Amino acid sequence: MSRSKLRVNRFVVSKSGQFLYDQEFHSGVNIIRGVNGTGKSTIVDLLSYVLGSVITEWTEEQLGCDWVMAEVALNGVTFCLKRDVSETGKAKMSIFEGAFDDAMSNVNGWTQYSISRSEQRHSFSQQIFELLGLPRHKTDDSNNLTLHQILRLMYVDQLTATTKLLKEDKEYDNATIRRAIGDYLLGIDDLEAHNLRQDLLAANKEFEKLNGELNAIYRLFGNTVSQINEQALNNDIGEVASQLEILANRKNEVLRLQSKELNELVREKANSLQNEIDSLSSSKQKLEATKGEISIELVDTELFSITLNDRKSALEQSRLTFSSLGEISFKYCPACLELISEHVHSGCALCKTEKHDGNRDIAYVQMLNELNFQIRESEALVKDFRAELDSINSQLPGFNRRLQEAKFEYQELEVTAESKDAVVADIASEMGFCKSQLLALEDRREHVNKVESLRHEKEKTNTAILRVQDKLEQVNARQADRYNEVYRSIEAKAAQLLAQDGGYEPSFDAVEEVSFDFAKDKMFVNGRSKFSASSMVVMKNSIRLAIFLHSVDDKLARLPNFFIMDNIEDKGMVDERSHNFQEVIVSECRKLQDDYQLIFTTSMISPELEGSALCVGPMYEKGTHTLVFSGR
Repeated sequence: MSRSKLRVNRFVVSKSGQFLYDQEFHSGVNIIRGVNGTGKSTIVDLLSYVLGSVITEWTEEQLGCDWVMAEVALNGVTFCLKRDVSETGKAKMSIFEGAFDDAMSNVNGWTQYSISRSEQRHSFSQQIFELLGLPRHKTDDSNNLTLHQILRLMYVDQLTATTKLLKEDKEYDNATIRRAIGDYLLGIDDLEAHNLRQDLLAANKEFEKLNGELNAIYRLFGNTVSQINEQALNNDIGEVASQLEILANRKNEVLRLQSKELNELVREKANSLQNEIDSLSSSKQKLEATKGEISIELVDTELFSITLNDRKSALEQSRLTFSSLGEISFKYCPACLELISEHVHSGCALCKTEKHDGNRDIAYVQMLNELNFQIRESEALVKDFRAELDSINSQLPGFNRRLQEAKFEYQELEVTAESKDAVVADIASEMGFCKSQLLALEDRREHVNKVESLRHEKEKTNTAILRVQDKLEQVNARQADRYNEVYRSIEAKAAQLLAQDGGYEPSFDAVEEVSFDFAKDKMFVNGRSKFSASSMVVMKNSIRLAIFLHSVDDKLARLPNFFIMDNIEDKGMVDERSHNFQEVIVSECRKLQDDYQLIFTTSMISPELEGSALCVGPMYEKGTHTLVFSGR
């Protein structure tokens, strides 16, 4: 039998010092009944709120209340839970150990808990979980479930779509949380697998972050990605340092050379520079000439393309005109203005040429195809010309820069008085360039260190992902037998419940398969997830009731033998079908071997159940409401 048990003994809603609602509940089935609009959902929503739900969308009647209180039995021990009604729906919870009357007369015995834990005190979810003896994860509170989340399975509300398995949560919901709720309450997972899945999500997110940073750096360095490592950087620095040493030795040798030898070196350098200037000038002129030719071709081609598009437009207008006006007959010759003699002729009214309607269409299509072909060719040429211009424009700055540098070096050699000074200045210039390279390479070390660190972290994260995946597979394998056993039991119970629907949905009469998926928040009967509105209500409630019935008699389940159903009817449901389902609920619950509490609401109370000990409070007729001053 399940060891965790929650039972509501009494529930009170207060405003301005008066009790708007005050009813006692009992073990077993509790029925709140009343016609539509009398506030049944208002009450059970507030009840779920005092038990720990977060409510962010209040009705006007609910928001007008001050506080709610429930006397509950947690594993047989009596406590009172109290929460103020706040717009955020996230008010603190005050807990008192003892009965309702003692709690109302004792102002000092209360302990207040926030919705989130602090260093000094538990959250109210932690506290209630401990009082129910429900396990929580040992290391990370963020990976634990809350009362709000487990109530999503313990409360079938009206506002959530009938296609969804769990109560809707608009603020914080994902497949991992939904799966954790089901696996935890059904006793399949003690949050170990859930924690591992959370770790896996975090590790994958960290891996993607590191991978993104690395790719950004790789894009920055372009084709030199392979060089972004410590060894390659040290090799580059070593090569430049060696070149700098060679230049320093050359400089010392030059300083020891005689003037005659230096003059020869200067002449060789000057000749080399002159040849380079001539070559660069020639290449630059060729590029500029090519650029001019291509520019002219580009302009001509663009103008031709414009002309072709104009011709295409004119052709389309001509075609449209002929289609609209039809054939034009001339009475007078447009050339000499003489009257054109009339005679029977199948050809043109002016030139008498034989006409063939089909030929006109063929000619039009041929001209249109020809124009389209020429337009495509022109556009392709324009694209090629622009690409060539872009290539030339990207080359010219380099030619200009090197040409200016060569001319400057040549002028410096000519104006230098001493050949030795010229050679030394030239070597010094090369040494300065090498030193700037060394500085640039040292600057790159920061990026290299960053990349090495990211690579190392990426490898560690990937190792962690593989380790968590392996452990998760082991946990899933260990839980597989329990998973299959629980789901087979629930699905069989759901099929039995559906078979008792009374023949309103043919598919329910011969149920071959019932399945549900917490992660996907879906339910299926014989592979179908959609039926009529009323049948969807029956399907959802049957599966949720089957989960509850299984959990009560399953000693490993953690659902605390408590269940609220506020959606057993729909506008399309007839009275007889609702009556039947209510009686099925009561009949199946009477078979349970353990203590439990199930609360459901109905606007179509079964005559068999009306007035029985199962009913809580009065029958709320039209014009009355659940929230009224009770006089207590």
